[in-house]
Amino acid sequence: MWVRFRVIRPIGDMIAGMKKYDLKHTGSENAPVRGPFILVANHQTKVDAFAIGLAIGDTLARSRLVPWAKVEIGRDMEGILGWILWRFLGAIPIDREESETKGAIAKSLNLLRRGKIVCVFPEGTRYPNGELGPFRHGAANLARATPVPILPAVVYNRKEDGGVQVRIGKPFFMPDRKFRLRFLRKAERKAQDQVSQQIDTLKKWSVTVPKDSKGMKMIAGMVKIVTDAVSRKDISFDVISRLAEVKDNRFLREKVFELLPRDWKKVAKREPKARQ
Repeated sequence: MWVRFRVIRPIGDMIAGMKKYDLKHTGSENAPVRGPFILVANHQTKVDAFAIGLAIGDTLARSRLVPWAKVEIGRDMEGILGWILWRFLGAIPIDREESETKGAIAKSLNLLRRGKIVCVFPEGTRYPNGELGPFRHGAANLARATPVPILPAVVYNRKEDGGVQVRIGKPFFMPDRKFRLRFLRKAERKAQDQVSQQIDTLKKWSVTVPKDSKGMKMIAGMVKIVTDAVSRKDISFDVISRLAEVKDNRFLREKVFELLPRDWKKVAKREPKARQ
């Protein structure tokens, strides 16, 4: 069992049972038995990572979950829950003032290679209940860079009692790439195509592998093939960290959106009202 999860679970259970949160969840059976996989979810509350972690507790008994988290949390600007997330569970730091996420992708690939779970909230900030904000491209770039399954999840407040609801969807893989990025030079496009083909080939193998413990370890080995190629410089990390297309971002967002209640809506980028 992941020791940190054993220690932190009582805290999560306590938070989940508070009247303010009253956590409930469905779809836990959809989670792979262990990592590596990428968990993509909307962002609603300060306890999203805890809520999702409790919803897939059986999986976290075997694999560590590490979320992408804004650097403000590490600067003690988000209270005790943020401190626990950053200092105790560990987090992959994201600076929202910077457009590049290469560092986060590099750390994520290393964790996935070791069979961990990487959790990403692509909205980048909390949005009001009933609204799904635009997704930033970091999650799509990570999803394109590795042949692991993606587990969609949503967090929202139930209308009937205001409690926190988590819904876990079924895992999926990114579709094969169909388009080249037009702004790249010819040499870059060629390198990108070669990288994409290699990752897509590994992904096709991953799709056929059973998602039991043995199969997930095999998928971790496929991630290692990618990271080894990068370390040998067979593949440029500058290329591998920006493989996503605009359609990939929309694809991920739609996979999350379809799990939300029917009265939810997608909203354009704006200044959201932060939730507590």
